[in-house]
Amino acid sequence: MSPGGNAASIRAALRGPAPAHVTARDMIRRHCREHGKQLACLAPAWGCQVFSVWRAFGRTSRPLQPHQVEGAITTLQLDEFDANELRLRAAREAGWNIDPKMLLEGGA
Repeated sequence: MSPGGNAASIRAALRGPAPAHVTARDMIRRHCREHGKQLACLAPAWGCQVFSVWRAFGRTSRPLQPHQVEGAITTLQLDEFDANELRLRAAREAGWNIDPKMLLEGGA
């Protein structure tokens, strides 16, 4: 029996934040798996060939570029929570010194 079209959004609502050791690439893989898609579906959004998507996921020494993160968010239709979590993780991997406490509303 199929879980239905909105099963991914239901699972996302029940999911907590990702652990610190999980990379942005891991998060994109997880979202692809939850939405029943393969990494190849990111190629049109990234404006490249399928092989280039696989290469980007294989080169873990290079951070994901902002257009790649935004393309993944658009293609996978992530909600605001998942999209912001992915953006934050990718920015921190790229070397930005971002303090999550400063991002909370109302001041920490």
